[in-house]
Amino acid sequence: MSEGSLSITGTGLQGVDTALQAVSDNVANVNTDGFNSETVEFGTILGSYVNGNEIGGGVQALGVARDFSPGAIVQTSDPTNMAVQGNGFFIYQTPAGLQVYSQNGGVNVAADGTLEAANGYKLLGYALSPNGTRAGTLSPIKIPQGLSAPQASTSITLSGNLNASDPVITGTAINPSDPTTYDASVSVTVYDSVGTSHVVTFYFQNAGAGASPGTEQWNWLATLDGSTAGLSNNTGSFTFNTSTGTISSGGVPANPLTATPAGAAPLSLSLNFNALTQFASGDALSGSANGAPAGTPQQIEISNNGVISVSYSNGQKVEVAQVALATFTGTQGLALTQGGMYEATASSGTPTIATPGAGGAGLIEASAVNSSNVSLSAQLVNLVVLQNDYEANAKALQTEASVLASILGIQIPPV
Repeated sequence: MSEGSLSITGTGLQGVDTALQAVSDNVANVNTDGFNSETVEFGTILGSYVNGNEIGGGVQALGVARDFSPGAIVQTSDPTNMAVQGNGFFIYQTPAGLQVYSQNGGVNVAADGTLEAANGYKLLGYALSPNGTRAGTLSPIKIPQGLSAPQASTSITLSGNLNASDPVITGTAINPSDPTTYDASVSVTVYDSVGTSHVVTFYFQNAGAGASPGTEQWNWLATLDGSTAGLSNNTGSFTFNTSTGTISSGGVPANPLTATPAGAAPLSLSLNFNALTQFASGDALSGSANGAPAGTPQQIEISNNGVISVSYSNGQKVEVAQVALATFTGTQGLALTQGGMYEATASSGTPTIATPGAGGAGLIEASAVNSSNVSLSAQLVNLVVLQNDYEANAKALQTEASVLASILGIQIPPV
């Protein structure tokens, strides 16, 4: 009986203990979002020689292998939570400025507007310019918290019907204060450069037969907040083809309607009447204008390609950033750090940074997270197997100890 057999059995017990640590870690993190199941890999230790042939000297842990397949996607109520459909890691920045990687996309909006994980690490991506193009390098994603800037109106479009049976009014200019001087009216809300709303009202007068055969002329006049003061190009006319009821000329005035609202930049409004008709039906007019007042953030949306949009109370929707994902050629080389995130190493290779759906990266599902990919049933089976392994090694150790005790107890007679 040699000390070698005791040592070999000791490595077996140590191996079971190491494997049990991995299983225990898996079970402990079965509800940890983005957790990657781990397995200890073992190898044989070279032992002594028997007739020139090597015999194993026990077992040793060689390393830890992790399952980097994404966990099941679980829906959440938080619009900034994200899950990866396929390959890729979210990229985070530590307080020290280092980049780390995780499959856990459970982030929330911090007080400064950045998206951050529960440990305070900042989610990285690309800021987007107003036209949706990438503006800058990889940096912490920030959600605007203030008001969106107002947009001054620049165009008005009218639609609907002017009754072909409306009475013809001639020899009298349109007077907004005198309903007998016009046949119909419609109002449209516009916004100036500081977001103040104004009401543009159009008055229409059937002026009778047009200069060309088969046409009928309508005159129009526009007011701003009930007044014509400070307005230019606020009057005109257009004609309908009486056979078709559609506008034949004057539908788009050559010059824009201009105004000078107090405390704001001048308004310049292009007008379009081409959608108006003249049918033998009641007057029914409507109008729309572009522009918007200042707005407060209302909702965050994230598309499957990682574009983050903010909707505002004024109806505007602005794309502000795009999430970035990292992929690696050697994922098993990633080094586990505090909080279950990973650092790149020489073994993992340099990360490939891409937007979701590009460069081999998967797509994003918003209001969801990747759960742990641990199979609890598999871990329970592993516990039973390890228990049997431990008992077998302990029995071997007991037997070896018993044999050794017997040897030591042999009394050698005196010579």
